[in-house]
Amino acid sequence: MKKTLLLAGVASLFAVNAQALELTPYVGADYNLNFNNFADDMGTPGKYHSGSIVAGSKVSPYAAVEVFGELSKHATKRYDAYAKSHTEYGAYGADLFGILPLGCYGEWEVLGTAGIGRYRIEQKLGPKGAWFADHGSLHAWGWRLGAGVQYNITDNWGVRAMYRHIAFRNMKDHGEKTGIRGFDTVSVGVRYAF
Repeated sequence: MKKTLLLAGVASLFAVNAQALELTPYVGADYNLNFNNFADDMGTPGKYHSGSIVAGSKVSPYAAVEVFGELSKHATKRYDAYAKSHTEYGAYGADLFGILPLGCYGEWEVLGTAGIGRYRIEQKLGPKGAWFADHGSLHAWGWRLGAGVQYNITDNWGVRAMYRHIAFRNMKDHGEKTGIRGFDTVSVGVRYAF
């Protein structure tokens, strides 16, 4: 009898906690403008245009969790009439959000975010039009901190603007640290909540 009462109590506790979470899943897409932070000139462009796809869920009116995948457009930097650098980057990761609803119906939300991402930068260096080039791939984990706002047009659709600072941890090329320290990113996007 005691075991039955204990199991019933635990089951009711989980049921109450599940109702308190109020999960609201959503998906979205963002356009990002990324500005490089350099210790020195590594031959990479100063900015990248990228797109990202996100999936997440609000766990309460004040918190959410989100995963993302991001890919940049190819960027080229020319040194002179003969030499150029061709680079792109990709990333994936997760963010936690703190949400402050504003307005009578919570149409506006102020967002604060912290997360982590895995970044990969591909770079080709070589003379203009040459059939050969030096090719490299850099990988690093990056810490992501940001702030922004979201306007919820309806219960399902919202638009978002964010600023993020991304700091790389030990980005290396052939065992040596690179001069790339991270990105400052401005993004705009849409969200659809189910």
